[in-house]
Amino acid sequence: MKIAKIAVPVAIVAIAAVVIFRSQPGFDWASITYDPVPPDWTAIAAWPSQEAELVDALPDPNRRITAIVLDDSGSMEADMDAAKQAVIDALKAMQDTDRVAVVALNAGVVLPFTFVGDARRTLPAALAPIRDSGSTPLTRAILDTQALLEAEASTVRGFGTFRMIVTTDGAADDGEALQRAIEDLAARTPIQLTTIGIGIRGNHVLRRADLGSFVDVANVAALEGALQAAVAENDNFAAITEFTDGKG
Repeated sequence: MKIAKIAVPVAIVAIAAVVIFRSQPGFDWASITYDPVPPDWTAIAAWPSQEAELVDALPDPNRRITAIVLDDSGSMEADMDAAKQAVIDALKAMQDTDRVAVVALNAGVVLPFTFVGDARRTLPAALAPIRDSGSTPLTRAILDTQALLEAEASTVRGFGTFRMIVTTDGAADDGEALQRAIEDLAARTPIQLTTIGIGIRGNHVLRRADLGSFVDVANVAALEGALQAAVAENDNFAAITEFTDGKG
């Protein structure tokens, strides 16, 4: 059955991007000034801009579609196992019929989009071989994951709630490229960006109120709670302000 593409009001599409980030040496965010980025409503209304060969005949507007980006860089040496477990446990806050994918900064796609009910069974084994190594290509990961989400959105004709959850304690390889990518994400897509940050200060692009919300966590031990709360909060990440590991 051939299905025509339907224009979907932007209001029914919510995408949340959650970034776990520590600090970035080598890029002086404190010296950066900026003007708020206005939304490009024409681009937002046209999202997703690509058309899928196969589309869902009856897309569920209440379905949540989440892409989780895991930091597997060398800086995660002491925290890799805890971070992987936090990603696994984040699925507890999702419905079986939601969709989820997992992407590692260096290893690439760990789990392609699948139903959460299936992911709970398959994700632990998929994450098992992931080790901390390499750099922190955060900009590339955000762009690749944005494209992955858009491809998934095209199969459901834009219906649903879409999220990108990025977990990292490292610095982006290219701070200027990261700023351009986040500004473009905010201006041209209906993506709501939320950062769960460890030690981010100053005018860092991930702290900018015009681009998204910011959540402060004390350490990786607090990551599990922050991720589950981010998933549960859905449309109001501003309600999440700070997480600790219970030790202050």
